[in-house]
Parts: sequence; structure tokens; C-alpha cells
Amino acid sequence: MARTVKEIKKTMTDSFMSDPDIRQKYGLSGNGSFEDTFSSVSLESILFFIVASAIYILESLFDQFRNDVDEKIATAVLASIPWYHKVCLEYQHGDSLVYDDATGQFHYQTVDTSKQVIKFAACRDKGGGVLVLVSGEDAQGLPAALSKDILTPFKSYLNSRKPAGVIIEVYSYDPDEIRIYMQVQYDPMIMNEDGSLISDRSVFPVEDSVDTYLRNIVYGGVFNKTKLVDAVQSATGVADVLLGNVETKADPASDFSLIQGNNYTAVGGALKAVNLKTTIEYVLQL
Repeated sequence: MARTVKEIKKTMTDSFMSDPDIRQKYGLSGNGSFEDTFSSVSLESILFFIVASAIYILESLFDQFRNDVDEKIATAVLASIPWYHKVCLEYQHGDSLVYDDATGQFHYQTVDTSKQVIKFAACRDKGGGVLVLVSGEDAQGLPAALSKDILTPFKSYLNSRKPAGVIIEVYSYDPDEIRIYMQVQYDPMIMNEDGSLISDRSVFPVEDSVDTYLRNIVYGGVFNKTKLVDAVQSATGVADVLLGNVETKADPASDFSLIQGNNYTAVGGALKAVNLKTTIEYVLQL
């Protein structure tokens, strides 16, 4: 924001009055201000006013230029992947969009977060198009596939907000099921042979670690076997971990498939462990 002429002039006169060479040439002493020392119609005061006025005009021009740039940015559709992600989460089920002539964009008349049913979104550039994966949220706060009643108007919403000519593919699935086979060596002074804690038989540290790791993977992110082992290794009572096969089943597949390699990206955007009590083998620490 541009300073006033008075503020600019004071900055200059304060510096002027504190300069030892100037004070010596003018024979100044004491702590008097510029206004106390020089008349408002003095040559010095007039020169400072002229320069301050010129600086004020320049700063005002910079402010106007900044406002013009900000306005251009605000009205431009920056259709980046983060932009698509943001737009997905802004969808309000049951509300219609209004067109703004000033910005040339569609938006909601009133923001109502209670109607924002898209809780998870992952967007990927496909080179000429965008792949959009979205989910709602179940009672446990986990991703859940959207019903057709929601997905159909959501697709219409995206078509209204996206730049013309961009092809968008929209999908919504339940989380992929993942079956993890592992052998866990446990400390018998801390853990029971079924994986529960001796101090609290309702707590299963290994299962909790697996669920926590899967839940903390960013929606649309990558599952990593090494990070899974690290998470289990840090669980209370665990001495060592030997990871076996890891299999997944994506909606709507009927059979599990073995994960080849160290990484896996869920088709449904998220992963849900199944049958951990039967796929985890607990053995005594050697």
C-alpha cells in the first residue's frame, strides 16, 4: 500500500536530520525535528515535498499495477491438477451453479459445507485429459464409493467448471481390499500369542499399525511394502517382521492379485486390509 506524502517526506527528513555531515554544514545542534528547524516554505522543505510527491505517485502506480495483476489472476481459470482437486471438493450436492459475467466462471451463490459430499479426490494428467477419482466418506471417516445419484450431477458440475475442450474421466470406487501375509516375532513378556497386549487384551498393536499405515496413505497415493514393514516393526511388542505375499482386489474384481514389486497404487484411491487375524502369524522371539 502506498505511503502518504507526509510519511514519505518524514522518512527523508529524519534521515536528513540524522546525517552528521549535514548537521555540521548547517550548524545544527540539539534534537530538534526538521519542522522545528526549517520553515515549511524553505527551499529544503519544498524540495523534500516535491520528491516525496513523486515517490507517492510511483508507489500508487505500483499499487494499481498489483491490483490489476491480482484481478487478472482471480478471473483466470488456472486448470492445474491442484485446481481440479480443489474444484472437486467444492461440489455442493443439490445446488446449482451461477455464471459470473465479470469473471467468466461458474460458482455457487452461497458456500454450504454441509452439502460438500466429495471428501476425497485424486486427479491425474493424462496428456490432453484429466482422470478424476473421487469418494465420499463412511461412518469411520474412510473413503466410500459415491452413488450414481451423486456421481451423475457431479460430472455435470465438473463439465461446467472445467475449461472448454478438456476431456475429463470421472470414477468412484470403494477402497481396494488388501491381504497381507506376514510373520511377526513377538516379545512374550509384552504380547500374547494371538497378537494382543498382555496389559490390554483388546489392543492388537500389529493390526493397528497396519490399519494406521493404510489410512495415512494420501488418497490416490502409493502403498509401499518397505514403509508397511517399518510401521509394523515399530509396534509395541514386535521384535522382527518377515513380510510375505501381499495381494489386492480392486472393485469390481472378484479375485485377489499378487502385488509385483515394492509399490502399488490403489484403483479405488485407498486400501482396506482384510483377514489380518488369519494372515498374520505370530511366533516367539528367538
